[in-house]
Order: sequence, then structure tokens, then C-alpha cells
Amino acid sequence: MPDRLEQLRALMQKSDIGAFVITSLPHLRYLFNFSGSSGIAILTNEKSVLVTDNRYREQAKTEVKNAEIRIATRGLFIPVRDIGLIKPEMKIAFEAAHLTFERFSQLHKTFPQNTLIDTENAIERIVMSKQPIELERTRKACEISCRVFPEILPLIKPGVRECEIAAELSYRIRLAGADKDAFEPIVASGWRSALPHGIASDKKLDYGELIVIDFGCNWQGFNSDITRTVALGEPSIELRAMYDAVKEANIRARNSAKPGMPAVELDTVARQYLASIGYTAEFSHSLGHGLGIDVHSLPRIGPKSKDKIVAGSIITIEPGLYKSGIGGVRIEDDLYIGEEHNELLTPLDRELLILE
Repeated sequence: MPDRLEQLRALMQKSDIGAFVITSLPHLRYLFNFSGSSGIAILTNEKSVLVTDNRYREQAKTEVKNAEIRIATRGLFIPVRDIGLIKPEMKIAFEAAHLTFERFSQLHKTFPQNTLIDTENAIERIVMSKQPIELERTRKACEISCRVFPEILPLIKPGVRECEIAAELSYRIRLAGADKDAFEPIVASGWRSALPHGIASDKKLDYGELIVIDFGCNWQGFNSDITRTVALGEPSIELRAMYDAVKEANIRARNSAKPGMPAVELDTVARQYLASIGYTAEFSHSLGHGLGIDVHSLPRIGPKSKDKIVAGSIITIEPGLYKSGIGGVRIEDDLYIGEEHNELLTPLDRELLILE
């Protein structure tokens, strides 16, 4: 996507940066179409170079059309040094959130005379507002996830393990055309549903429990992220009240989202409503986040966020309530923020499904 590269180059020129080191694998996929598991890219005002190892020699030739390809036999930064792409006087920017200390040390050792500048979310800010093809790919990822979710409901029965449901989700989204999971599916039942990120375990499902199912898929580099909570048998009055509260908070936040709105204000819509009916500590995480090439991206939608909701962005709305030893509820939707009208990308039913 050369226009995104030009946007990044414009940012570099504005900040007097001579070279930008890209190390995030999702960003390499997005900017250069490279889907390997090892690689970096160096962007200067005149040139783009992608470096990978010999395992991906042929793959890179097939996938990458907008950068010169170099194969590393030692460290990934060595080929860049050897071709003299980076001059000693250049400032080198790097993705601080996507560079390990080990790789940072390699970068510093390879270019000891250069000033290294950590950038915070430079690429993430550029891609917050989605292009039409990016919106379409996210729509497709959401459509696949919404199609698969009803397929796994008949499998939710007493005695079935959480990990079996998670495995079925991963299998069925691939069968439906997805490239991969967006992240490891979360299936948390009973007391474990009070764990906001309770990765599926060997725990067996039982009657009277709520089951939080949080999953998504990746389609051509873009992600969906959906959560629904279902009941196996009739839930308690307390759990039902929690569900109804979360559903209303989800609706209020979705209806309030608009471009230009401070993200903290959107978080407050849901948080204040839940507090008004007695839930404060039970809502223990942010309301949502940006969604796209990264599952968790900008804007951050939480009580301390300094971001704004941008027209063209895709965000998640995911209020939740969690009571230790009792259970939890989360309902998450993906929402495209339009100039005039928003688009709900995850139109799955939000009424509590009671499975027998």
C-alpha cells in the first residue's frame, strides 16, 4: 500500500528521521504483504528494504512487490549495514512497542554512530482511519465470525470441556474461509467466566453456568473480535441481572460513539451507567480499543485514554462485569465509525441465549 508508505515517509521528514525500522509482523504484512514469521523492513526517503532469512527467500519474492528483498545469514540488520543504506548522520526510528531488548541491542550494535529514536504508535496512528479495502476486509472477517458462532452453540452441553469449544471455533473459522484465529479463543465457564481473559481450559461445562466466548478471525491481514455470553440452563437471578446490565451498557456506548469524541467520554458512557445501578469494581477493564491489522490498536477506549474516536476507524465496544467465584459477562461488538453514520459489523443477537 504505497500511500501508507508515503504517509510514513511524510512523518519521517517532519521529524527529521532518516530511516524507520519496522519490526511488527502485522505491520510487515500490511505494508509489504509479507506473511513470514521472521523479518524487518527499513524505510528511507528513497528506498524500502525488507530483510528476512533463507527460509522465506522464495516466499518473499512472491509476496513482496514494493521493497528490495535482502536475505540475512547472520543478524537481520547486517544486510542493511552492508549495502550502506543508513548513513552515520541519520536518525533511526524504531517501533518501541514491537522491538525486544535483544533486537534493540542488535540495532544499536549494528549502527553505533546513529541516534535511535523510539516512536510510539506511529504506524498505528496512520492506519486508524481505514481505507475502503481495509473496511471491506474487516467486514469479511466479522462476517465469517458471525456465521461460525451459531454453529458451535449445539456443541455447548454439560460435560463438554472449554478447550473443545475453543478448538471447534478455530477449526470452523478456517473452514469458513479465514486465514487464522485473530487470537487464541477465550472460552470461560462458571466461576472462570469472571476471568476477563480466561483462556480455554479442561474445565467441563455444567448447568446454571454462564459461558463467555471471545474469539475472532483474520482475513487477508484484518481482524474481527467478538464476545458473546451464553447460559447453559437457567442462570441465577444475580447472573441474569449482570447480563442485562452489560447488554444495556453495550447499547448505550454503541449509540453514543461518534467521530471526534474523546475516547474517555465513550468509556464514561458505559462506566457511569453501570455505576448508577451498583456496579463499579466489577467493570475492571477498558470499554474497548481500535481494531484492524492489530487486534488491539488505537484508539484506546478507557478511563485514562487521551485518544479520540476518529472517523473511518473501527473500534470494539466490550463492557463486562466480573464477580469472583460467581461468574462474569461480556458482550463485545465491532463498530465502524462513519462521518455521518456508524456501521455495526457484528450484528449477532445480544439477547441472552439459554441453552438446554
